Amino acid sequence: MRKKTQNSKLKTQSFFGQVIKKKEEDLRGQMKRVPFNVILNSIQDLNVQKERFRNKFGMTGRKGVAIIGEIKFATPTNPNLGSPSELLERASAYEKAGADAISIITEKHFFKGDISFVGFVKKSVKIPVLQKDFVIDEYQIYEAKTAGADALLLIARLVDKKTLKRFVQLCFAEGIEPIVEVYNEDDLKKAIATKTLFIAVNARDLRDAFTIDVAKACKFMEKIPNRFIKLGFSGIHSAGEVQNYVKAGARGVLVGTSLMEAKNIDEFLGGLR
Repeated sequence: MRKKTQNSKLKTQSFFGQVIKKKEEDLRGQMKRVPFNVILNSIQDLNVQKERFRNKFGMTGRKGVAIIGEIKFATPTNPNLGSPSELLERASAYEKAGADAISIITEKHFFKGDISFVGFVKKSVKIPVLQKDFVIDEYQIYEAKTAGADALLLIARLVDKKTLKRFVQLCFAEGIEPIVEVYNEDDLKKAIATKTLFIAVNARDLRDAFTIDVAKACKFMEKIPNRFIKLGFSGIHSAGEVQNYVKAGARGVLVGTSLMEAKNIDEFLGGLR
C-alpha cells in the first residue's frame, strides 16, 4: 500500500483490529498479483453508468423508502448464513421481491465474500449493486470499478478526514457512488467534510460487531444535515424499524441478516414496506 491510513487505534480493538489486519494482508498479496499500474490500465476502457444508484433514492422524484437487500454468507455472530452457490438465485429473488438495490459484502474472512460476486450479480439483475467492504486503500476503489460496482461503502472510522475526502472524490471520478458510513460524532464530522451525497448510519457498533441500537441510530441520524441522502443500516427485522428510520429522515434502509434468514423473501420484503 502506497500511503498508510490511520489504523493504529483500530488495531487495538478486537473485531475491527482483526478485520483490518486481514485486509492489509490481503491487499499486499493482491497488489503483488495485480500491480497498481496494471489495474489502472484495466479500467481505462470501462464504461460507467453514473447515477444508477442515486436514482433509487428520491433523486428522480421517486417516493417511498428504498430497500437495499444485502447478501452475505456469514457474519462474526453467525458463520453460517448461506452458501455462495446461492448467490445468483438469491440476487434474482431480491429483485423480484422489489428490492431497489443489492448490497454485497466482499470481505472474505469474516463474511465469506468475494469481489467476484459483484460482477456475477451485475450480470444477473438490473437493479444497482452496492459493494460493501473495509476500504483502507484507493486500490480497492479501482478494484470496485473493475468489478462493476455502482456504489461503494466507505467507513468513516477506518481513515482520517483527508483520506476520506480523497476516497470520495476518487469514487466520483471513477463513476462510483460513494456511501459514507458513520456511527458517532467523529465519523459525522469527517463525512460532512466530503462531497458525498449519501451518509449511512450504522446501528451496529463495529468495534465488537455485536451491539445493535436502532433507537440510538435514529436519534443520531437526525443530526445529519438535510442536504445529504440519509440511509439506515442494520437492526431491521420488521416494518417497525423501517418506519423509525424513515421518521428520522432515512430515504433508504439496508436489510441484512434478517433477510438472509427469512424463509420467504417475497413476504419478508413486502412486510417491511
